[in-house]
Amino acid sequence: MLEVFAEPGPLLARAEAVGDRIAVLPVLYHLLWQGLLGTDLESRVLGLDCMVSRSQAEAGTW
Repeated sequence: MLEVFAEPGPLLARAEAVGDRIAVLPVLYHLLWQGLLGTDLESRVLGLDCMVSRSQAEAGTW
């Protein structure tokens, strides 16, 4: 999943690219919680169209 989010992309579209969303979304949220993936939560609430990225999380720019 980290490879799919190497570049920023919409949460749901990228999750569905990995597999069944019911199986993938809990893992995705866990990776967000652990800081391995990142998204901008200061300007909006987490939603299925939020841009998520591994590179931004690693850079600490969220």
